[in-house]
Amino acid sequence: MKNFSDLTQQELLALAIALEEEDSRTYSDLAEAMRETYPGTARMFAAMAEEEDGHRHRLLDLYREKFGDHIPLIRRQDVKGFLERKSLWLARPLGLEKVRAQAELMEAESKRFYQRAARQSTDAAIRQLPGDLANPARLDGSGGPVDNDVEQYGLRSG
Repeated sequence: MKNFSDLTQQELLALAIALEEEDSRTYSDLAEAMRETYPGTARMFAAMAEEEDGHRHRLLDLYREKFGDHIPLIRRQDVKGFLERKSLWLARPLGLEKVRAQAELMEAESKRFYQRAARQSTDAAIRQLPGDLANPARLDGSGGPVDNDVEQYGLRSG
């Protein structure tokens, strides 16, 4: 297991790509699980899955530009400090509050990751993209109060 602070620029991007892919697949699974009972929530999770996939593509483009086509397999369990996530298929049945809590946790963890990655990056382009992904308001140009997907998609139940 490697310390986050010891990751190279290449490893940071490879990990970011893996995390975005995992998040996209998780949101897609949540959308499927909610489709019959909560169709509005299912559409929201499908949109979030597409958004995460878009983030992954931006990261892939930057990775290829900087390091070429081979992306080393680096997973969250390879780096100290990441929360362990149970697979959703182990957590069934899924209730609305459970999936909201899962999404809030995922978004908070992603934001922390990108903030740390931006601070640790020495390359300007590698620093900028995680910074943008940590602050979605900068991505859409609104400059508004959108802190992350939890608020953007109205996941908070309170």
